Amino acid sequence: MADLLSTYRLLAVASSLVAIGTLGFHSIEGMIAEDAGGTHWINAFYCSAVTLTTVGYGDICPSEEMTPIGRLFIVALSFCGLGMFCGPVMDFSASWKERIPGGVAGPGLFALGFGTMLFMRIEEMEWQKAVYFTVITGTTVGYGDLGPSTDYGRLATAVFAILVVNVVGAMLEPAKKHLSGLCMVAPPAIEVKVHEKQTESKEKKEK
Repeated sequence: MADLLSTYRLLAVASSLVAIGTLGFHSIEGMIAEDAGGTHWINAFYCSAVTLTTVGYGDICPSEEMTPIGRLFIVALSFCGLGMFCGPVMDFSASWKERIPGGVAGPGLFALGFGTMLFMRIEEMEWQKAVYFTVITGTTVGYGDLGPSTDYGRLATAVFAILVVNVVGAMLEPAKKHLSGLCMVAPPAIEVKVHEKQTESKEKKEK
């Protein structure tokens, strides 16, 4: 019951942060570019999602006319929101790996394939661009050279970013482990011997 309650609380807090971000981007003057087009509420939700997931395309938000209040809002949202999204939310989202047999390859490839088809369909991107956009979204690189331009595209991108970031992150684990292994250095022989003697001494005392 405790786990179920904590899950509800986690989702409630995460949803509240997205809602607060959406309200701020919608209400504060100069947060979204005037020539962004589309529906202002959807643009605000999109900007909130790409901020909290750290994708940050820099396409329609923030605008060059952002006010000091807007900057302070983003500072506050970043400090409060990223601690949540890059901490508990990420840990919760990553727990799916433990429940799916066969590792991350299946869900990861499905997410990339789904994203590619999604953006080809909604934003009418060529498949190469759709793959590229899916990857820079999932890895939170978000250059801003390519982005959604329609209401449906921004809505889909916002939801996709929230859901897919941890799936793609899990796919990067093998590369992370391999590259981390290349950076490891074996401890000096003297340190190894000292550690062995300390272990032996501790075992004798326990006996």
